[in-house]
Amino acid sequence: MDKEIKSLYQFINEGRPKGSKNKPKNGEESESQENVTLDDVKGETAEENGSEGVYDVEPPTDDEVAEGIDFQNIGKNKKRIAMRLSGHKPFFVQGEAGWGKTSIITDVAHRFGYTVMTVYLDKAEAVDLQGMPSINRNNKNRNYVEYSPMPWMEILFDNPKTKFLLFFDEMNQAQPDVMNALMPIILKNVICGRKLNNILCCGAGNFEEENRGGISKLSAPLESRFGGVIVWQSGDWADAFRHLKAKYKDQLDDQIFTKLENSGILFKNPRDVESFIIDYMLNIKKDQYAGNYDAEDYLEELKQIAKHDLSRTGQDQLAELADEICMFVNRKVKNNAKEEKKKKNRMMLDPDLAEAIKQGIEDGYMEDENGNHYGVSRENIMKLDLDPKMITAQMLESYIDMLETDGVKFKYETDDEWRKQGFKDPKNEFVLSKNIKKHMTKKSDSNKPSRKSLRDYTKE
Repeated sequence: MDKEIKSLYQFINEGRPKGSKNKPKNGEESESQENVTLDDVKGETAEENGSEGVYDVEPPTDDEVAEGIDFQNIGKNKKRIAMRLSGHKPFFVQGEAGWGKTSIITDVAHRFGYTVMTVYLDKAEAVDLQGMPSINRNNKNRNYVEYSPMPWMEILFDNPKTKFLLFFDEMNQAQPDVMNALMPIILKNVICGRKLNNILCCGAGNFEEENRGGISKLSAPLESRFGGVIVWQSGDWADAFRHLKAKYKDQLDDQIFTKLENSGILFKNPRDVESFIIDYMLNIKKDQYAGNYDAEDYLEELKQIAKHDLSRTGQDQLAELADEICMFVNRKVKNNAKEEKKKKNRMMLDPDLAEAIKQGIEDGYMEDENGNHYGVSRENIMKLDLDPKMITAQMLESYIDMLETDGVKFKYETDDEWRKQGFKDPKNEFVLSKNIKKHMTKKSDSNKPSRKSLRDYTKE
């Protein structure tokens, strides 16, 4: 094995941190290790799950769309994939890089109830698809080769009721021996000699001009099994942006997304828009120095990824997009600054006083150092007199927001409710100050569950 990239065979021999099975060499006893399960690797990338980039199952994604397909409002690419999945027919897609083949196939598969397992054939070796070979002797004392399943295969075997889309990505970059090992899987749904009824196979690849010297033409049996090659329609920006809008609906507002959609044709493909603009914006908005960048700075960044032969109109559009990105980032930075200010207010509040406020909200009253009970409700809590040395109205408001976020509820919504219980009116008589904390601490019932202090909240 003189390839730079390790195969799954090598990674198993070397051992891995996550429960894969190390197969023994001839004459050695097997070590007892748990098998890789679906839960072990689901949701991790191929680089994180210990497979050396060979496979993943449901890698993390921001797009959690689960509704069905609206055939009236989808593009041609998505519709063709939906038709194949609907008819449970295997397929192979070939098209330009960056036009959403992998992400759209995954999205549509989820909508049809498939769990997607992706095997990256440009990183795989034949053993990854054939299984781990070992030499055994039969009852006639003759040697024979037996193939033991690899971890990704065991996941399929162990979950017969789960419907898997077995997606072979970068298929036409696979080495010839890998393509040969792939044949029984795709042609017969047979893996390691075992026929599976819970998988549907599909594949994707790029055009030859994009991968010089690294493209293999599909064999006639494979192409026949796939029902021909689906040529991915590039240039459908409307369909690409429908997908991106669903994916980032909770992170981008309509204003910035409309401007992106109108400017999409200034760039090579949707992947560049997602990676170099959308992800860039969402990352930079978190930076404390983002407010120092202006539209000219963003325009220089956009010029690096835009098409080089833009017309004067295209250049104007690019400048408008830079303006919109600058405003979007600053809007987000401003919101983040507000949240930081709220957090700072919470941190400054005395923990014992915070505990007294929390208990007052839950119990419907607060008690002063003389034992008087004063009614507390959502209606009057922000009207209480405050000791300015201990707490400000802004600090109180921020702390109440935090408590409610954590699930703490007011016992009384209105003043009429605590009046019926005979509590005193705190107006002009009660001051929210350090004096109540000592009394509240003494009155606490040791049999009651302990209450979180503000210090506990800030730690969380």
